[in-house]
Amino acid sequence: MALYLLADVGSTWTKLTAVDDTGSVVARASAPTTVSTDIMQGFNAALMEIRIQAGSNEDKIYACSSAAGGLAMIACGLVPDLTGQAARLAA
Repeated sequence: MALYLLADVGSTWTKLTAVDDTGSVVARASAPTTVSTDIMQGFNAALMEIRIQAGSNEDKIYACSSAAGGLAMIACGLVPDLTGQAARLAA
């Protein structure tokens, strides 16, 4: 059974849902979004809970952000034209 992790990083909460390859929800977890330090702290806290509930690690992670502001980002890439265009679209 494949396990997919769906993550939403919001300005106050980071929410994770694990689904299997049939689309059934296997586990859910959330943690406060840690914008003042490292955003991965909140993500990793929720990820640890998801892995405990699901009993296994995820095969793929899909993430998005519903934050209306307050999150900083950086775009890095090998091709400036494509990376710059993608960064402008994401901002």
